[in-house]
Order: sequence, then C-alpha cells, then structure tokens
Amino acid sequence: MSNFFISGVGIKNPTTFKIERYNVTNMTRLANADMTGDLIAKKLKFYFTYDAIDSSDLDTILEAIWEPDELFFPLQYIENGIVKEATVYVGSIPADLHHGEGTKWVWKNVSFNLIQK
Repeated sequence: MSNFFISGVGIKNPTTFKIERYNVTNMTRLANADMTGDLIAKKLKFYFTYDAIDSSDLDTILEAIWEPDELFFPLQYIENGIVKEATVYVGSIPADLHHGEGTKWVWKNVSFNLIQK
C-alpha cells in the first residue's frame, strides 16, 4: 500500500523520505549591519530516495513527475498518521543503472525532491 500519491497515482514507498521546512524571506542587511526583512511564506521540500527500484515502479514515478507538460502537480502524503497535500514541482532525478539485462531493468540510488509551490 502506498503512502504517497502524485496526481492521484500511488507510487512505491521510498526507502527514505525526508521533509525539509524552510522560510521564504526577503532579508537584507541595513547600513548599521542590522538585519531586516519580511516572512513571505513557509514552504516544504520533500525528499524521496530509493536504494533500488525496478523499472516499472520508476516508470510510474517518472510518468507522474517528469513526463507531464504541467509544471505543478498535487502530492498527497501521510505525516504522523495524517493525510496531507501540497502542490509541488520536481527538481533533478538522478539514478544509477544497477542491472539492465533484458526488459526488466533495476535502478539504484534513485532520488528526487518535490518542492512546494
């Protein structure tokens, strides 16, 4: 059972999942060296890592985050037992080919991050 849905499609649960929380600000330093600025937004970045993943599971992920012409898409995830949602876009998607004989390829060290809009 998947804990993660991208555009309504369940994806394989990652080996490691991490959430980064950060503030978007417009900080600047004044002439007297004091900092000033405004908090513009609080955003999240979601990190997915797969130690190994077969090609069909990776294809499902890529069809959801890489193939569409839409820049932003919905992510649904479970955090502390609560279903949450965020509108996200994808960063880079590195992967190392582990075994590529025949039609059933296996990839290792696959990672990607989804950044909140």
